[in-house]
Amino acid sequence: MEGDPEQYPGISRIMGLLKVLEETGGEGDLYQLGVDLHLELGEELQLVRAAESLGFVQTPGSEIEITELGREILKKNINGRKHLLRERLLTLPVFQAALRWLEQEEDATLPSETVKNRLSEQFPHEDSETAFQTLVNWGRYAELFGYRADRGDLYVDRGD
Repeated sequence: MEGDPEQYPGISRIMGLLKVLEETGGEGDLYQLGVDLHLELGEELQLVRAAESLGFVQTPGSEIEITELGREILKKNINGRKHLLRERLLTLPVFQAALRWLEQEEDATLPSETVKNRLSEQFPHEDSETAFQTLVNWGRYAELFGYRADRGDLYVDRGD
């Protein structure tokens, strides 16, 4: 999850990519997709990598294909999408680790700096700021994590 955290794709951009792929028959050329979506190469690669990490697309060679899971999430309503995304996030090592760290705390809450430090230690090949922003953004969408900006802490979303 390297790159500028402000540019790391949100779920809405990933869903947009899936919709475009579905509308064009479910597959296409990566280069042409970037042209069609008016994306710079770096931006396109981040978007495709994010969708691929969630299992929504595959990229054999210079092609991109929507997966069955990608088609499935498009068919769901917002709550179904959140549930499916939550299931996917729980398979990703960064999300598994963050959830484990939070659940070890009495109040299931950690300061953002603590989470970032642990991300740096456990995932040294990842940019901790980007990984943290992804935890917050994707985790909030999937109702897995919450984030209190005023206190600067990440917590397990228990649906309270």
